[in-house]
Amino acid sequence: MSSTTIDHRPTGVLKFGGSSFASAAHYRDVAAHISARVEAGERLVVVVSGMPGATEGLREIARSIDPGVSVEALHGVLPLADTIGAGLLRIALRSKGVDAVMLHGDRTGLRSDGTRHKAATLTGFDPGPLQEAFTRAPVVVLPGGQADDGGGTPAWLGKNSSDLSATALAGALGLKTCEIYSDVNGVYDADPRLVPEARRIPALSYEDVVLLGRHGAKVLHPEAVRTAQRHSVQIVCRLNTGEFEAGSVIDGVGDGIGVDAVIIDARSVVAEFGTSSEAELALAALESAGVSVSVPDWPGRHLVVVNGGFFDVRRCLDENGLTGEITEERMVTEVRSGHPVLHVAPTEASALDWGHRLHADLRDRASVPA
Repeated sequence: MSSTTIDHRPTGVLKFGGSSFASAAHYRDVAAHISARVEAGERLVVVVSGMPGATEGLREIARSIDPGVSVEALHGVLPLADTIGAGLLRIALRSKGVDAVMLHGDRTGLRSDGTRHKAATLTGFDPGPLQEAFTRAPVVVLPGGQADDGGGTPAWLGKNSSDLSATALAGALGLKTCEIYSDVNGVYDADPRLVPEARRIPALSYEDVVLLGRHGAKVLHPEAVRTAQRHSVQIVCRLNTGEFEAGSVIDGVGDGIGVDAVIIDARSVVAEFGTSSEAELALAALESAGVSVSVPDWPGRHLVVVNGGFFDVRRCLDENGLTGEITEERMVTEVRSGHPVLHVAPTEASALDWGHRLHADLRDRASVPA
């Protein structure tokens, strides 16, 4: 009598960003999409972010209790947003008749250095939890941005790190692609929410996306892209509603070509210092905190910029004894064939206007035959 070996290996990793879950109806729609793929024979790892604003809502509550709350204490609270999101999606999947197992942050298989004073760093992968989970169900749901700290407690990988969880898992599992779902169907040459004329870029290199993200574009987590690059994992960007269509593809094919884009970083924080040495100290302190930082070459001024926001720059400077001034300025970055040119706009409104003009020039140049 012959025996049949059941293959429990996952066939895909899907990551759904917070905008995928704006309401209960959104959870049901995502669950229906996953159900259809399971019916087609797929076995899926699904990485989930919290509902829109959930992480920042927890941060605000914590700081209303204690304005001086430590980073370590925050890291014990903020990951709960993604954990709740994963639990709710599992409920939605069960309502569609899909068997799904949920793994908590310390059971994702991802291992970290257990750092508590800043975002933890991934150090390895244990396939055991996922292997066991797939013997019980064709879908394994887990919260993004979390790893085992080495002591059985979830460690947070930082803001927007669900992308990192997804690409790290795809690489560790030997998969060729990782699918990222969000409220736009790909990467555009400007933020389509700010610039309606923005055009989708069908194919980009890993280097292109890292560059855009480091200068404040709302694209993928830079370390997530680097992780995909190390494992040769192709990233497929999909819309998180409707037909869930694919838009941009990110891989190593276009390396060296360079992207053209305009980045209006309305969330950037510009700090000015009295001397170059103080600016250098601020740069070191901010980089140590794990945030994305740039230094505009602005004659007569000593500036350091935190790109993308969501970080208490003033507190970091105070803790390091630095007296830089936080200005009202915002960054606009023009990228030409992969080379960034940084512009400092006086206000958020002027940054938007400047960005529109730069994008119009970009479109005009693209329409001229080579």
